Amino acid sequence: MQEVILPILVFSIPIVLIVMRNLTRWRVLDQEILRQQAEFSRRFGAFDQLEDRVARMERHVTSPEFDLNRKLRQLAGE
Repeated sequence: MQEVILPILVFSIPIVLIVMRNLTRWRVLDQEILRQQAEFSRRFGAFDQLEDRVARMERHVTSPEFDLNRKLRQLAGE
């Protein structure tokens, strides 16, 4: 029985080391991917906020009330 166990142990140790090294690399890559996703979310979140603000301004400027208020101010200034 010992003749069988020794070769199994001898071959299993490098296999376990290879698997553990790859798991460690994958964990590091996963952390890097999560960091990049957070960075992209932060950057594009700012763009989304600006886009929303511009859309609100466009709605306000193109609304009939805006045009009416502008005409009333012009009449009041004359």
